[in-house]
Order: sequence, then structure tokens, then C-alpha cells
Amino acid sequence: MLIDWFTVVAQIVNFLVLVALLRHFLWGRLVRAIDEREARVVGRLAQAEQQAHEAARQMEEVQARALEMEHQREEMIVQAKKEAGAERNRMIEKARESVRELESRWREDLDHERTAFFRELRRRAAGEVLTILRRALADLASSEVQQASIQVFLEKLHSLDLATLQAMAADELLMRSALELPAATQQEIRAVLGERLREAPRLRFECDPAMSWGLELRGNGRKIGWNPESYLDSMEENLNQALDRRPDTVSRAAVS
Repeated sequence: MLIDWFTVVAQIVNFLVLVALLRHFLWGRLVRAIDEREARVVGRLAQAEQQAHEAARQMEEVQARALEMEHQREEMIVQAKKEAGAERNRMIEKARESVRELESRWREDLDHERTAFFRELRRRAAGEVLTILRRALADLASSEVQQASIQVFLEKLHSLDLATLQAMAADELLMRSALELPAATQQEIRAVLGERLREAPRLRFECDPAMSWGLELRGNGRKIGWNPESYLDSMEENLNQALDRRPDTVSRAAVS
């Protein structure tokens, strides 16, 4: 087969011309388009990588915040438990204090009631004893006892302090007795008073059946005498003073 070199050369020239035309008119644009596309792809990749880094950073921040919130939640739970425990202990202690206070008040009220009960019991017992003594002494009253009480009274009158007797005699004197005194006895009393005062006293006699026996001289708000009532009154006063001084000791002894 014969080769047509003219045709071959013409084809080569046509190809070169085509390549030159393509390079001149299309290749630059194509390269620029490829470069621009590559640049866009690279930019998008960089943007995507940046977004990925940003997303990772935000994820780390979210995780850090979540971890911090978890720590805060645990701390809040621990603090709440501590506060709840402290409040529980405070309420328990307050309740115990209230119970102790109520118990103390109850014991105090009980002691007061017990003391008042035994004080009244002792007073009634003492009153009954004194009443029995008064009745017994009243049953013992007789002329012999009355005469003995007169002698005792005259002895007391002789030994009485003069200043006291003069103070009593500044007013009218009253001589009280359970039984009416004989005239001789009245005269003897007047004589003793006149001897002590160095003048005749203003004196009147009075019979008081309420007295069991004995005598009593009154004057200017004062009185002296010898009779069971004075001793019993003194005994009653001493008993009351003793009971008022030591109520708790006696009541505790009575309870035990």
C-alpha cells in the first residue's frame, strides 16, 4: 500500500493548527476553570475542616460544661444533704430541748404541788395536835390549877422589867382570867402592882370563859401572863416558822 505523504503532512499540520487554536482560545479558559474549581474545592475543604475544628471545639466546650454542671450538681446534692442533715439535727435538738423543758416544768410543778400538799398536811396535823392539847388543858382546869397559875403569875409580875411594866401602866390595865378571881387575890395583885409602880394602878378585872385557865395582864398594846393559850400560841407560831423554813426537806423525807 502506498502512503500519501502529502495527506499525512496535511493532517499533521491540521492537528497542530487545531492544537494551537485550542490552546489559544480554549486551553487558558479551561485551565483557569480547573484552577478556579480546584480553588473552590480547596476552599470548601478548608472551610469544612475549619467547621469540623469549630464543631470539635464546641463539642469539647459542651462536654466541659456538662462535666462542670455534673460536678456542680454533685456538689449541690452533697451540700443539700449536709444542710438537710444539719436541719434534721437542729430540729431533733430543738425537739429534745422542748421535751427537756416540758419535763423540767412538769417536775417543777410536781414539786410545787407536792410541797404545797405536805405543807398543808403538816399544818393540819399541827393544828390537830394543838387542838387536842387545848382540849386536854381545858379538861385539866380546876381551882387548884387556877391557884397555881396565880402564884406563877405573881412571880412573873415581881420579876417583870420595870420599864415594861411602866409602859403598860401608861394606859388602863386589864386583868383577864378564866374564872372570877377572889377579892383577896385581886387585892394581892393590886398591891404587887402598886409596890412595883410606886402608885396605885388603874386596873380592872375581867372574866373570860374562853380562857381555859391562867391569867393575863394587858395594857397599852402589850400583854404578859401565864396561861396555856400563850404557850400554845407560841408553840403554833414556832411550828409554822419551822414548816415555812424547811418545806422541801420535810416533804422529801415524807415521800421517801
